[in-house]
Amino acid sequence: MKNRLIVAGIGIPALLAVIFFAPLWGWAIVVAAMAAVAGWELLHTTQGIRFRTRFGVYAAVCAAAIPLGTVFGAGEFVLKLAGWLLMVVMFAEMMLTFRQETGRMHFVEPALVFMGGIVFPFMLTALVRLGQHAPKAPYILLTFVIVWISDSGAFFVGNAMGKHKLAPHLSPNKSIEGAVGGLAAAILGALLYGLILKLCGYYVNFLAMMVYGLLGSVAGQMGDLAFSAIKREYGVKDYSNLLPGHGGMLDRFDSTIFTAPLIELLVILWPAISVIAQ
Repeated sequence: MKNRLIVAGIGIPALLAVIFFAPLWGWAIVVAAMAAVAGWELLHTTQGIRFRTRFGVYAAVCAAAIPLGTVFGAGEFVLKLAGWLLMVVMFAEMMLTFRQETGRMHFVEPALVFMGGIVFPFMLTALVRLGQHAPKAPYILLTFVIVWISDSGAFFVGNAMGKHKLAPHLSPNKSIEGAVGGLAAAILGALLYGLILKLCGYYVNFLAMMVYGLLGSVAGQMGDLAFSAIKREYGVKDYSNLLPGHGGMLDRFDSTIFTAPLIELLVILWPAISVIAQ
């Protein structure tokens, strides 16, 4: 717990500082690093002793390129180029193994590299694309507010009132009561965040914020369970020990991978925050 608090005490202020004070390209560098490490962790976890370093490099390079391409106005081109190159390279790797009778590569390996190098990074890059909507910082931070408050609500309500297991074979500590508590906390948290923004001079649609909180919490809890399912399948507790007390990048940002793209879609369909014209 001590390590967990220390990492959070350092990491959260640093994250907020970059979101609010760095240019968008600075934030994109942070997201690129997150995506690259997440891609590497996915392959290292799922391939185990068969992990090939070059596959991790393929995934990490493509993962980092997607948010960087987005912030410099070439997001669609970089995504298509990275996807095409990764597909060609991985199928070439697969076909070359058929020169031998044993040790042939299974399709699941290229598929996992593609997930770690293209799909997950594209989802995480929603954190950069949100910054391209005005106002920049409030929309980026919104995803984290919903995820963090939902997680906290689920944890505290689950500990106090949890009696019915939500997914006992997948995540034994999670309860239905905790999940409902997370939903309620996320809605209230989104409303409180909206109130703070309103006091800071922004226009806020509070009904939209409630919907953001509700759906964002659902997506975040689903992401948490989805990445737990991967860990259960491969028999690991954490994706890595990169963040003491928290595990790896995927352990810390599993919910964000599901929530950020949903918030982006909601912002496109029903903007909740805007700058009041002077």
